[in-house]
Amino acid sequence: MNDEASELRRLLAPLRDRPVSVDQERLAARRARVVSSLKRDVGALAVARVSRARRRAAYGALSLAAAASALFLVHRYGQREAAPPALAITFVASVGQTMAHSGVTPRALHAGEPLHDDPGEIESAADGSAELVTSAGLALNLGSATRLSLSGLVGARAPNQVELRQGLLTCSVPHLHEGQRFSVQTPDARVVVHGTVFSVRVDSNRTHGSQTCVEVTDGVVIVQHAGSETALNAGDRWGCGSKASGTAAGDPVPAPPAVAGISERHAVPRSSARPVERSTLGEESRLLQEALAAERVGQRDRAQILINQLLRRYPNSPLASEARRASSRTASVSAGK
Repeated sequence: MNDEASELRRLLAPLRDRPVSVDQERLAARRARVVSSLKRDVGALAVARVSRARRRAAYGALSLAAAASALFLVHRYGQREAAPPALAITFVASVGQTMAHSGVTPRALHAGEPLHDDPGEIESAADGSAELVTSAGLALNLGSATRLSLSGLVGARAPNQVELRQGLLTCSVPHLHEGQRFSVQTPDARVVVHGTVFSVRVDSNRTHGSQTCVEVTDGVVIVQHAGSETALNAGDRWGCGSKASGTAAGDPVPAPPAVAGISERHAVPRSSARPVERSTLGEESRLLQEALAAERVGQRDRAQILINQLLRRYPNSPLASEARRASSRTASVSAGK
């Protein structure tokens, strides 16, 4: 408003400062010029006012768009950060040659090999054994002539499940968070757990009862079979009746010294699989994974402490070689500071 008043005073200044002629014709001509100039300037002021309003509106819209984009990026970044890391699977070691059938030609797995993608069906040697661990602390011990699929562990939406198609599988499952679970699918049953140690055997040649035999070492497991569920506690067995007696699946049978149907010649060697100490493999894996996680975020001192704990407590651990490599890496990085 002040700008408009100043402009009007400027336009009317000639009339104020100079004598006004009383000649009617001159007065009329001058009046016409003044009115025309006023109209032109008032129109320009109106156009400028509208232009300023439009610019303010445009600036406001751009600011809102920028704020919305920033919020969207923050939300997406937050979601990405909150997403759980992909599960890493490592083939620890084996007695005999363990094969992965993921393509036309099977390939042999090597000790310490990471399995980033679905390796297909894994088959242990006829007279051997094999061990795998995951970054979540899950330890899988395959007995002789065992065939196992890991596709249920690979991928962001994997159901955290393995499929045992033949042979003996011993699982050491770390304690899972609420709502999480791990399961073993067999041809005729499903074993569901939340954190325990148990063994599952599949005998496809069995003619009586279930093909699946479940033995629980620690904790509680749920066996789903033929539309029903059976809870097993430590020391319980399910579906492990002898072929001769034809015991029905689920009947309690005293546990023999070795798993029924597995001879001493086919038993997992103690030097590699350490069946008596299988429960420690989860702790060994936990220490190694925590050390690797600390190494990734630059906490080299903590990583070294965890590695030293692993090597001191479990000097014969199948993870010892990987732990020593990690120790060498952290030592070299520290020396290069």
